[in-house]
Amino acid sequence: MKIEEGVELSRLTTLGTGGPAVVFARPGTLDELEQALASARERELAVATVGLGSNLLVADEGYEGLVLRLAGELATVEIHDELLVAGGGAANAVCLHRARDAELGGFEFACAIPGTVGGGVWMNAGAYGSDWAAILERALVVNGDGPRWLAPSQLGLTYRHSGLHHGQVVARAEFRLTPKPLDEIKATVAELQALRKAAQPTNKRTFGSVFKNPDHELSAGRMLEACGLKGHRIGGAQISPRHANFIENADGACTADAIALMAEARRRARDQFGVELEHEVEFLGPIELPPI
Repeated sequence: MKIEEGVELSRLTTLGTGGPAVVFARPGTLDELEQALASARERELAVATVGLGSNLLVADEGYEGLVLRLAGELATVEIHDELLVAGGGAANAVCLHRARDAELGGFEFACAIPGTVGGGVWMNAGAYGSDWAAILERALVVNGDGPRWLAPSQLGLTYRHSGLHHGQVVARAEFRLTPKPLDEIKATVAELQALRKAAQPTNKRTFGSVFKNPDHELSAGRMLEACGLKGHRIGGAQISPRHANFIENADGACTADAIALMAEARRRARDQFGVELEHEVEFLGPIELPPI
């Protein structure tokens, strides 16, 4: 396992912003992952995991700790009867393809989530009426004390949230799927992908949805659109002209630009609708939204 220092995390995020990690490693086995975590504990380094870099906003100052990106055995996907077993670093797209080829349904919604299995567990990722909690059987979570299998009830999965914290790494997950004809799976995926392409800026650099949908008749995107924020720009970042709950890297954006847009969006949503929007994107490093 190669350990690097000063790796620019902007290279690893879908928005393309953020500073360096003090230490970066790509463990490919459970043993290597445990070694990396043990080393971080000895050095008193904080630990975070980066999957495909979506749903992540990294501070311009970087991250004062160890950043992991799971590879090798920790990114494989297998089918065992009606169980899909995947490493935490496995791409959701690969899992979907394996499930489809095995004529197993239940994972189709993940075609709208451009991330990894571990990231999905971390935030209970979901789309189009389903989420990880609906299909997850258990997850292997590793920290400095070793690995432990946890059931969904032990993971604290709620809307776009889990009880996991930095220093805990999802090394593997098992999903309970159901038999479904191949043509039906393909049709569902095609329909969801068309909906996503029509509504979201899929050809732009974004980190995905900015805010969680509030308990309100309007979604976060519709609310921010009503606030007149589509296309609003600060520095190199802009709120997407297509979907107001996305921030695009329009031209050399930095994380501070995205945070400024988020702060303005929260202010307008509160002033116009009396709603305090909660961010869905995960922060890494010294990032704070100003109070409203």
